[in-house]
Amino acid sequence: MRYALILLVYLASFSGGYAQPLINLNDSSPYSNIGRSVSYLEDKTGGLNLAAVKALDKGGRFLKSDAEILAFGNRRSAFWMKLNYFNKSDGKAFLVIDVPNVESIDLYADLPGGHQLHLHTGSLSVKMKRVVASNNYIFDLGGADDIHPGIQTVYIRVKTNNILLLPVKLVTAETLIAESALKTRFEAMYIGALIILFFFNLFLYLSFKDHIYFIYSIYVGSLFIYLIFYIRGYGYVFGTNFRAFINLYPHIFLSVSCLASALFSINYLELKKRIPGVIRIYNVLIFCWLVILVLSILGYKSAISGIVNYLLMLSSVFLWINGFLSYRTGHKAALYYILAWAFVCIPILFVTLTLSGVFAYHDYTFYIVPAGTTIELLLLSFALGDRFNTIRKQNIRLITTQKERLEKLVQGRTLKLNESVKMLKERTLKLNETIETLEETNAVKNKLFSIIAHDLRSPFNSLLSIFSLKDMNLLTFEDLKMLLNESRKSIDTIHNTLNNLLYWAKSQMEGVTAFPSNLDLKEMISNLLLVYQPLITRKSIGIAFLADQHIEVYADENQIQLVMRNLIDNAIKFTPFQQNITISLKKDATHAHIIVTNPVSGAVAINQDTFSSGKIHNPAYGTANEKGVGLGLHLCREYIQQNGGELIVELRSDQVSFSFSLPIAM
Repeated sequence: MRYALILLVYLASFSGGYAQPLINLNDSSPYSNIGRSVSYLEDKTGGLNLAAVKALDKGGRFLKSDAEILAFGNRRSAFWMKLNYFNKSDGKAFLVIDVPNVESIDLYADLPGGHQLHLHTGSLSVKMKRVVASNNYIFDLGGADDIHPGIQTVYIRVKTNNILLLPVKLVTAETLIAESALKTRFEAMYIGALIILFFFNLFLYLSFKDHIYFIYSIYVGSLFIYLIFYIRGYGYVFGTNFRAFINLYPHIFLSVSCLASALFSINYLELKKRIPGVIRIYNVLIFCWLVILVLSILGYKSAISGIVNYLLMLSSVFLWINGFLSYRTGHKAALYYILAWAFVCIPILFVTLTLSGVFAYHDYTFYIVPAGTTIELLLLSFALGDRFNTIRKQNIRLITTQKERLEKLVQGRTLKLNESVKMLKERTLKLNETIETLEETNAVKNKLFSIIAHDLRSPFNSLLSIFSLKDMNLLTFEDLKMLLNESRKSIDTIHNTLNNLLYWAKSQMEGVTAFPSNLDLKEMISNLLLVYQPLITRKSIGIAFLADQHIEVYADENQIQLVMRNLIDNAIKFTPFQQNITISLKKDATHAHIIVTNPVSGAVAINQDTFSSGKIHNPAYGTANEKGVGLGLHLCREYIQQNGGELIVELRSDQVSFSFSLPIAM
């Protein structure tokens, strides 16, 4: 039955029943243009609907196309195309409009049940089922199941505000997939080449800071956007909004590219120096492209489309001619430019003449300019790379010469400078030593005067006042006894202060030197506790001395006695009333360990960082307003170190402990 239907179709076509040529689609149909099998109608007003178009078709108003690719030029009209096809393949039929920059496309076909298929797409349209809008437009016409079997008639309406070229193809799925893969590989090659060239020249600019590389990078980048996103239609990759923007304002990027190419030509060919007369023509050319840029931004795409093609051709030829003129003046690098620009100028001339009808359109026409431009960019990048090497060699020679001169100059000055630095270092060392000595001496002086002025004079003044009152018979015996008892605390403070002061002054003048001997620690501590018993009783403090046996150590008796006096005095000073102090004495195989622990109230008056640094720290007041001079703990640390130990301070909640160890006597 199927073969009979096919035979009837052929007989009908031979008998002249169909004025419209019939396209027979089968599984072996090539991916080729069907322009000669299409008829078309110009809708100058753009207001015809499908019914009106069908009526005009019956009236014989459609014209038969005689070209493989329909070329309607730059007109504001809408155009209708009609084609008849018969699908002999086993799968679906696909209609391909193989250009990306048609703004509006409508396709009409009959469906079973009297329904009609209407598909709409274009560079300014959103996505729609049964239409793939990428860098071309693919319409799913379906198979025998969803389209009337037999001969099918398809009407297509197209409209754009640009030069309208329509390569139309009718293919099967297998043919479409195979051709798409081939096109993708080819276009991926030159897209990759353009991206590499852009970043290569941008890298050269960032590395070399030569503005010619920056101009060339702008040229490559803007030309890349125009060719890839507009001419080849890959703007869809970034979404429909971006694709619509590129199709509305493509000449912004073309004009920027042409402006950059003109500036690049002036700089690379050294025209201001070699051919200054042509700069005026360049200024006119730059002005024209600036006007195109402004008009493009304002949205006059349709008005400038035709002008742009001829202005682009004139610019290309003019820039190419200047390459020859520069080469004639002896500029050898212009040879690269002439060769490279030939791959731009010749394809642009060919395409412009094709638009004028001199040559027929073919599928390869759409690839000539992108391919030629890619080769041109590649050759110019080689030229810029050669320029980079030339300038680098010149810079190296210049740097080498300057370096040799500087080295000789530096050598002479370095000798003098080294002598001056050596003398300065010696003087600086002597000066630093002198400063340190003066600072230490000044600190000692300040400390001595502070102690004498505040810590010794005040208690003596109190005693003198008591004796003056006694001499004047203003005190009874009981009053005198009471005042002397009260002054006992001041006398103890004076005694302890004088001891510390004398030892500290001796250490400052002579240094700290230990004269160790065998010493009974338990006996020494017990004797000291007897001395401090009045102070302990007065503050109602308890002292627990924990020592199981007599322990002899090998240490300086005077220094260790001073250490223990200061630690016991410190514990009594900071222990609150009616609290207990603990002194423990233990030993192991080699050392004796002494620990003095007492409770404190409030913040502990010992700064561990200051104590560890070895500096004399400011004195603090005890629980009964006892005041020291800040020397005690400092002396303890130095004397314990001289006797082979280390003073350790530990703060735990409301308890403070001072511990150190001394070697056992042999």
